[in-house]
Amino acid sequence: MKRRAFIISMAVVGVAGCSKLRKSPSVPVVREGFIVKPAPVAQNNMTSFLPEGDTIYLSGSINEDTATGFAAVREANPKATRLVLLEADGPAGSAGAMAFGRAVREAGFSTHLRNDSVISGAAVDAFVGGTQRTMEEGAVIAVSRSEDADAHKAFATDMTGGEGYARFAQQFGRRKRPRPMTIAEIGAMGIVSANVGNVLATN
Repeated sequence: MKRRAFIISMAVVGVAGCSKLRKSPSVPVVREGFIVKPAPVAQNNMTSFLPEGDTIYLSGSINEDTATGFAAVREANPKATRLVLLEADGPAGSAGAMAFGRAVREAGFSTHLRNDSVISGAAVDAFVGGTQRTMEEGAVIAVSRSEDADAHKAFATDMTGGEGYARFAQQFGRRKRPRPMTIAEIGAMGIVSANVGNVLATN
């Protein structure tokens, strides 16, 4: 049953990081509108996209293939203009995370966190890529240290206008257990848009 659920999710959700699946010598065949592979193996380090109207919902782990997956989902959903991050993570300041954050910005997408969203590490890099960044009360943003502090600071400056977010993550973040930020810290580090007027959004 779990295997069938995973296969069906491949049809509904655009998945980045498919290279992480076990390679099969046989050619995938199309059945009932989706690709069936002989023995798919779910991985923890995959990004899932679920498009719905003008919104693309993201969950999972940001990886080196996420930007490519995002481009494919955008192409299939040209009316989408907003990225909502649900529960997402990944290594902060990684090449894949920063490439995805820049892709979000270049696409002109706004980013949003629901009241049940929990993001950390690379997902925060993705969130700050939004042209307008909003969050609802209850959302959790947790920072972790980057392996390349200088590159992460340059990225943060491009996305938020200052390196405060990356500097804060490097100083107070942890590698294994990301550190949740307070509302005051989120606002002070420029993680949400300065022109929103309030850190918390109603929708």
